Amino acid sequence: MQNCPNAVEDCSTNDDDWSWNVRLAYEVSPTLNVYASWATGYKAPSFNLSRDSRPLPADFAALQAQGLAVTNLRPGTRFANAENSEVYEVGIKGNWDRAAANLTFFQQAIEDFQANTFTGTSFILSNAGKQETFGIEFDGQVYASDALTLSVAMTYLDAQYDSFVASPVGDLTGEPVAGVPELSAVFGAQYNQEINSRGDRVILRGDFSYASPVQVVDGLTNYIVIDPVTGERDFGPARAAAAAYKREVNSLNASFTYAFDMGLELTVWGRNLLDDRYLTTVFPAVAQGEAISGYPNQPRTYGVAARFRF
Repeated sequence: MQNCPNAVEDCSTNDDDWSWNVRLAYEVSPTLNVYASWATGYKAPSFNLSRDSRPLPADFAALQAQGLAVTNLRPGTRFANAENSEVYEVGIKGNWDRAAANLTFFQQAIEDFQANTFTGTSFILSNAGKQETFGIEFDGQVYASDALTLSVAMTYLDAQYDSFVASPVGDLTGEPVAGVPELSAVFGAQYNQEINSRGDRVILRGDFSYASPVQVVDGLTNYIVIDPVTGERDFGPARAAAAAYKREVNSLNASFTYAFDMGLELTVWGRNLLDDRYLTTVFPAVAQGEAISGYPNQPRTYGVAARFRF
């Protein structure tokens, strides 16, 4: 690893930014209001100081010229410029005696989106020119009775790279952003009922989570083919290898609680009761050629819990 700072790279940055949020709201009626907002955000520049961190090509040449480059050092990038975001949002909120609902539309643009890709031995920091996301969010509750509450939350996302020419796996301009499902939803129910004169209660909860199929990563860098003569890189195999790894979520959770009036609560719970299996992410295995590693989701899990409220 080439230490940083050094005689060529100062590995420092000095930035500032103003972020702001403008919001207008109007009460249509005592139970209904509408709003609109315009906001900006900022993320400071980043440095990668991991073991295989690599200087920019110009700095690499300068290090070589001064005889400062360590053995096997290669050019790359260990720096990402600042990220700036802008989001427009409009929505409507309602709250009635037996129901409540919120509906939101938003458009988000991120300039110089900071991307971090694992290569199998190190991480590559880079900036996407622009990433945009259009989204719709809805959540609502229905109080079916004094004891029963039904809920739903749904999100639609259309996320893509408007410009990402120099990604670690080739030009991703116009491509969808990996790992962002187009549709996700959570359906829930809760039954909370007093059962005796002492004030003891039983509480049953259940929820089902869904996320539509989505490619997990944009590409796998250990499948990049480099021409031994020209040094040109073929990113097609890296993108094709990643296309095989998709994630879809269908997860059911439930719990039963007996709550004593004196403060003790006993709960039996289960998560991922359908034992849905998927990979949360995949990446090149460390220094193992074209081998792939990944992290699976939590399998079906049961448990008990006790809690005392003072």
